[in-house]
Amino acid sequence: MKKSIFILLVLPFLALTSCNSKNKETAQNTQPVAKKEVKEVNVVNPKGYELMKTNCFVCHMEKPDPSKKGQMIAPPMLRVQEHYKPSYPEKEDFIAAIKTWVNNPTEDKMMMPGAARKFKIMPKLAVADADLQLIAETLYSIDFGNMPEMHHKSDNKLILNDGKKWQLNKSSKKIIATINKQLNNFKSDDIAVYNKLGSDVFSNAKKILLDKTYNENTFEQIQNFFHNIEENMQNMIAAKTIDIAKKEQEALIKKFKKFNNFFE
Repeated sequence: MKKSIFILLVLPFLALTSCNSKNKETAQNTQPVAKKEVKEVNVVNPKGYELMKTNCFVCHMEKPDPSKKGQMIAPPMLRVQEHYKPSYPEKEDFIAAIKTWVNNPTEDKMMMPGAARKFKIMPKLAVADADLQLIAETLYSIDFGNMPEMHHKSDNKLILNDGKKWQLNKSSKKIIATINKQLNNFKSDDIAVYNKLGSDVFSNAKKILLDKTYNENTFEQIQNFFHNIEENMQNMIAAKTIDIAKKEQEALIKKFKKFNNFFE
């Protein structure tokens, strides 16, 4: 506020004293920058949101909070929404998938395999079907608002193991070879087939992420790699046009070429 008042007082004075263009340019550059609009959480279903707070927020944060990163014991609800919607864009399918998971959480149903090792599989919850329905409906429709700045900034950089590549086991090598073959040899004019390709790549990636034989350091780098292609897989699964799907296919091919720079 003080800055704005200062500018309003100084600009007329500068005009009267015929300041040169350089000074005018400097004065213009001091105009206050418009602040980004703060977008709060938009709750469509208040009753469902209250049920979510009671049943879900005990373990899950609403959305990522950099200041509470060390306190996380489960993925934020925003991240759950982000992982389910590409595979289940239709509301009824989304709700059914959430209900199936909550009623019987198992590895084969996991949509967030990278979180399995860090947070473990959630316990089976005794939630009334009507309440679970409302929670799932709310999770589908809720707009979580603005994210913290760091949310989309990836710190998941790949590094070598003391200058050497990380060692993969035979099953993981075979899976990577399968993924590369799928991506490089794929051509289609059917968007549904492209969506299926995205799902297949994700399913194969999940097998590696759920492999319990890797030590913490190796697993961290494997997780970092798949974290950095996560959006591409999701976009291909949810793609509505061939152009978008092909763009994600090309991005995945390019990123998987770099995989061999860090793993063998």
